[in-house]
Amino acid sequence: MPARSSIRPSRPRLLRRGFFAWLLLATLPLLAQTPTATTPAPAEEPTHLKVGFAIGAPFVMDNQGLLLGYSVDLWQEIATLNHWTFDQKIYPNIQAGLDAVAAHECDVFVSDTSITSDRLKRVDFSQPFFRTGFQIMVTNDRPHTLGWMIENLKKLLVLKIVWVSILVVLAVSALVTFFERKHNPTFPKAHHEGFAEAFYYVVSLALTGKSVYKGFPGTIGKMATIVWMIMGMLMVAVVTSSITSTMTVERLQGEINGPDDLPGKTIGVLTGTTGEIYAKDHKLTYISYPNIKAAADALVAGTIQGIVADAAILEYYDKSHPELPITEVGPFFNPVNYGFAVPKGDPRRYAIDESLERLVERGKLIQLGKEYLGSAYVP
Repeated sequence: MPARSSIRPSRPRLLRRGFFAWLLLATLPLLAQTPTATTPAPAEEPTHLKVGFAIGAPFVMDNQGLLLGYSVDLWQEIATLNHWTFDQKIYPNIQAGLDAVAAHECDVFVSDTSITSDRLKRVDFSQPFFRTGFQIMVTNDRPHTLGWMIENLKKLLVLKIVWVSILVVLAVSALVTFFERKHNPTFPKAHHEGFAEAFYYVVSLALTGKSVYKGFPGTIGKMATIVWMIMGMLMVAVVTSSITSTMTVERLQGEINGPDDLPGKTIGVLTGTTGEIYAKDHKLTYISYPNIKAAADALVAGTIQGIVADAAILEYYDKSHPELPITEVGPFFNPVNYGFAVPKGDPRRYAIDESLERLVERGKLIQLGKEYLGSAYVP
């Protein structure tokens, strides 16, 4: 029987064995946590969205229940690229749609929505997909109706010089009537006929410097007639100058050629838009309308003197309604960018931005601009 070896393992060999045993024990918990083939994968992001829209031609238009427009078509392209489906809901205005996004009742809001610092406090926006600015719409035709003439007559009758002139003419006519009845046997004897004849003499002499009336008798009468001729011409000149000045000031005050002319005027804005915010911030007198049609109707009717809104909306409506006496004036001001609104922190914003970049590279935005805005589109 062979003798048992009494040689023990060396100390370095024992240390190596101990280290490997410790390493195996330390990795067992990690191995236990390794996912197996039966471990379920994390749930994917939902692809069915709630999308809100607000009507505003040419960006969102309702054609018998079918939505179309620049923003609508662009959103359809983005949804297709990302394999998103969605339910749509129409909100009465842009502010209502943004409120829904802020309350997480709407995943994406699609319209002609301007990106502003105040709105960014409540919602997030995609990168801009359209750039524009404010412009002013005015009427380019002043209707010469009976009502218009009556309004101008009222303005003339408030001038003191007009009333003074009328009183002077009536007084001189009464004086002529008195003298003519005494010294002119052919002068009408009836009071109303005599006064009418004298009134005609006085007015014709004042306006033209000529009259069939020979004047008061005697030297004093001749001098009085001369004085009346001079006074009449001066009076006519003063009255004409006053009327011309008043009507010119009124015309100039009624003209709007840019944003500096808006104070003191009554303007129209669209409810829930940045145009309404602009009017509030600049303390302008304004009336809010639910849509551009209602505002344009009020402009043509004379209720307001101008409309402040995004230039693209005004120009599109103008070109779509050539029968209306409307036009846009002045330069662009208060530049704005349009974007899609999403709830704060929503990661889908990055997918929307990436899709927009791809569509820009393909020329899709320019194509939509020319399709819906025509010559009014400025890339």
